[in-house]
Amino acid sequence: MTFNNPDSGMNEPVLSPDLPIVDSHIHLWNCAGYDYFVADFLADVAKGHNVEASVYVECGMAFSDDPRPGFAAVGETEYVHTQIAEGARIDPRHRLAAGILACVDLTLGDDVGPVIEAHVDAGKGLFKGVRSRIAWDSDPVAGYGDTGYYPHGDIVNDPRFLAGAKRVLQMGHVVELWGLHPQMEEIRTFAAKIPDHSIVINHMGGPIGVGRYAADRKSVFSDWSSTMRRLAELPNVKIKIGGLGITRMGFDFPGGQATSSDQLVAAWSPYVDTCIEAFGPSRAIFGSNYPVDRRSAPYPILLNAYKKMLGGLSEEERAAVFAENARAYYKL
Repeated sequence: MTFNNPDSGMNEPVLSPDLPIVDSHIHLWNCAGYDYFVADFLADVAKGHNVEASVYVECGMAFSDDPRPGFAAVGETEYVHTQIAEGARIDPRHRLAAGILACVDLTLGDDVGPVIEAHVDAGKGLFKGVRSRIAWDSDPVAGYGDTGYYPHGDIVNDPRFLAGAKRVLQMGHVVELWGLHPQMEEIRTFAAKIPDHSIVINHMGGPIGVGRYAADRKSVFSDWSSTMRRLAELPNVKIKIGGLGITRMGFDFPGGQATSSDQLVAAWSPYVDTCIEAFGPSRAIFGSNYPVDRRSAPYPILLNAYKKMLGGLSEEERAAVFAENARAYYKL
């Protein structure tokens, strides 16, 4: 991934610089064509926003060669600690990866227990649960191919997947799902089967804007907003605010990145507004999805945009979305 001007918009002043932020969705990796590790993230954090802590979300890094089903991904949980150690040397003020969400194959069903125990040991108190990427679509542009470490195909209805999720939840950990908007009705059915446990939907339900969905964004928004409101009727479902910069969302800006937070607000505010209206501030958790969303904006501009889009909330509600909900949910 390349950026025509990775520092575009950097003259924009940071808004509400004292507002505490827990960035609940970051990756540290060398994939998608570029490197982004702890030094890069902490350099972004140092540009003015009060990002006190972050949550690391799996991205397929540093898997081991353990041949046992599901165990190779434990290597990523171990890898995060190397980043934490380096981060402590660079800037100990930021709680890097205060929580870890691991890659776990939930289709292992009841057999997922030993894998979770291995992640707990590797996490050294920081393992919080699972982020399961179930994003799938039959459209060859919108959908994901076989990556080798995620299940390939539409698995949300697989009874083994439900059994695996239940086992994780019963063990006291969290489950997050990254799915695309045509899958939200099935995810609603899934969530209804675990009413006593909360789950978090990543990336605002993935409103697709590429492939066959690119031709009519209005119809996509209508379909997406309708299913998100239905999903929000389930009190055990939470929403992660962020991720609209993902390529599959189809938001492109002249020159690559937005040059101001206002450009992001103009494109994204209907989606953020819908999620906040449907789920309420008490069930919304902010996450930058960096560095993936770097394709849309530099980190300070991205956070400025979300501060603007959430500017209509009360001071207490903004504090909840940007930090307190994450602290409570992940038990930071």
